[in-house]
Amino acid sequence: MKKVFLKFAIVLLSVFTVFTSCDEEVIDPDAAEKDAPNEVIVKADITGTRQWVKDSVYIIKGQINVSGTLNIAAGTVIKGDKITKGTLVVLPEGKINAIGTATSPIVFTSRLAPGLRSAGDWGGLIIVGKAPVNQSNPSIEGLSREVTYGGGTDAAHSSGKLQYVRIEFSGIALQPDKETNGLTLCAVGSGTTIDHIQVSFCGDDSFEWFGGKVNAKYLIAYLGLDDEFDADYGFQGKVQFALGVRNPRIADVSTSNGFESDNDGSGTTASPQTAPVFSNVTLIGPWRTSTDGNVNSMYGAGMHLRRNTSLSVFNSVFAGWNTGLLLDATTTYGNATAGNLAIQNCALVASKVKAINGAGGVTETQAAEFYNTAAFKNLIIADNATAKISNSFYDAKKTGTAAIPTSFLPETGSALLGAGEFSHTKLADSFFDKTATYVGAFGATDWTKESWVNFDPQNTVY
Repeated sequence: MKKVFLKFAIVLLSVFTVFTSCDEEVIDPDAAEKDAPNEVIVKADITGTRQWVKDSVYIIKGQINVSGTLNIAAGTVIKGDKITKGTLVVLPEGKINAIGTATSPIVFTSRLAPGLRSAGDWGGLIIVGKAPVNQSNPSIEGLSREVTYGGGTDAAHSSGKLQYVRIEFSGIALQPDKETNGLTLCAVGSGTTIDHIQVSFCGDDSFEWFGGKVNAKYLIAYLGLDDEFDADYGFQGKVQFALGVRNPRIADVSTSNGFESDNDGSGTTASPQTAPVFSNVTLIGPWRTSTDGNVNSMYGAGMHLRRNTSLSVFNSVFAGWNTGLLLDATTTYGNATAGNLAIQNCALVASKVKAINGAGGVTETQAAEFYNTAAFKNLIIADNATAKISNSFYDAKKTGTAAIPTSFLPETGSALLGAGEFSHTKLADSFFDKTATYVGAFGATDWTKESWVNFDPQNTVY
């Protein structure tokens, strides 16, 4: 009570000073809201050019739209306010340059104290560009102030740079059944740079693309609620080196998948078609062994490809899911048999129910015949021990840091090592590092051991 009275007295004295001084003074209206002297409260939209520096901690209150240029220095910490559902939205005319380093990443996290943070504490980071989508003026789901996009024609548009960035405890239900994600990319063009991004403890999808052609490398989706990587509305970018890890106790009521992809919500033939290309992905599901207990019943597939998508996956492993591949809808199957949707040099490991299944008019036999085509060189491995990746799983039977996977490297003798290749025309682009001739995101180097990665943000003091 004394502290509250003191803060009130300080603010009252400051106001009195404004009215009695001959000099103009700028009063910080949020002085009483700060938890620390270095906090900067952000409550107004950002126009012009703004510099955020690591000597301050920025508190996002409510929906903040960026129509100017926001430059964020390496090492800066930004916290989302839970009460006001803080959310940062970069508009099509805006730009964000959040450029961290391997030793000094930029962190977007919860405003709550260590030990009190949870998924959905704030709204996350949303970037909106001017690249094509296959919908007419869709709205971004869940925002308190509507933001629409679509109609853009600049596939190479730049929304800035996002490098060495962590996004933690985001993905909030701003409206009923309409959640934001960890990192949402709407119509973002290929001129945008995105690499080394970790999304942890997200209350919805960790990464979701709605149209656009932005490319990305080194992505981590850690212990999220819904899907790891969701692609919709004509997304046609490329992604290499991506990791997803699940907590077997936690899944979404809508069914949690590794990949989930649609052309659109109705599976139409709208153009451009959703056709991203992923390579060197490791998606670790909830089943480390077939006898694990207390696995959430709402887990689905490592890959749920549906509604006329043409998403393609190469050199990737999907381990410990109920179903490894679920090929859903005759249009999706048609894209597969026509060669528009490709799955090659991939491994389905330790699938609890079925390695491969079909839905929406696609039979299990059809899906299996496609995946097992000899020329595609795909693998089905019975268990994680045989694949030599048992150390890659989150162990919910343990607590604290003991539950964190110890290594994502396939052990010596794993069938995943040396089984990747880049002969397909979809991988011809120079974007892809073709020296990564292994299945999954890891060969001989566990890049998650770099200091920009944090698997224990709950207990990190920011």
